[in-house]
Amino acid sequence: MGTLRVPGTEIFFEERGEGDPVLWLQGLGADHTAWSAQLARFGARYRCLAPDNRGAGRTPPGRPIDIRLLAQDAQALLAARAPGTPAHVVGLSMGASIAQELALLAPDRVRSLVLVSASTYIEPRIQELLRAWREIYPRVPADVFQRQANAWMFSWRFFEKPQAVRSVIQYAERFSAPSEWFVAQAEAAAAHDTRSRLGSLNVPTLVVTGSEDQMVPPRLGRALAEAIPGARFVEIPEAGHIVNLEQQRAFNDAVGAFFEEN
Repeated sequence: MGTLRVPGTEIFFEERGEGDPVLWLQGLGADHTAWSAQLARFGARYRCLAPDNRGAGRTPPGRPIDIRLLAQDAQALLAARAPGTPAHVVGLSMGASIAQELALLAPDRVRSLVLVSASTYIEPRIQELLRAWREIYPRVPADVFQRQANAWMFSWRFFEKPQAVRSVIQYAERFSAPSEWFVAQAEAAAAHDTRSRLGSLNVPTLVVTGSEDQMVPPRLGRALAEAIPGARFVEIPEAGHIVNLEQQRAFNDAVGAFFEEN
């Protein structure tokens, strides 16, 4: 685990492997360990950098946050740990919002983009969900919050595997952020909107969506791919929002093949 001092806070990150850099950006409330399966596979060939975004894991918000600030943090991490070398950038959900902002802010730092469970903006239906989560999270234990969140995050197949469900609940009990951190991240996530700017991107892009994602359904992933010149869209069957966990092999294979091409 390494640390990087940026304005207002200290970012904690994991660095694993050698080779071309890959930056892994997680979603709302999740720390870098939510990429564990990907770090294990891709760390054998690539130099993987996986930060705890402000407001998750061991990185305090430090000050009011928004997606642009989180993208600036990512830019600073790449400058410090992979200077002069553009990185493959993978973002999931809110992490994909950060990845979009990073590519718009510093396209010279981005070799390719993989946008997972992602959209161009947060539609009103999910705005309502995020408002509810900002109210619920401070009021209930971590396991209770996670149980209701799981219903949004995974397909029905996930719940047929009791050990998988228990593992996610235990993860939440160990790693859930303080209430004010989660609320700050949720407010930042809700403000994401790149619709008017994505047409300027000139970065190889793969958009990955689970076919059964209830939070960001495939129609929104397709719209994101259509908004980015030359982007490719991949829909992974039998997966919900956390496609990298629920269909780990299919996800890793799709991302690995894209890295090979770019």
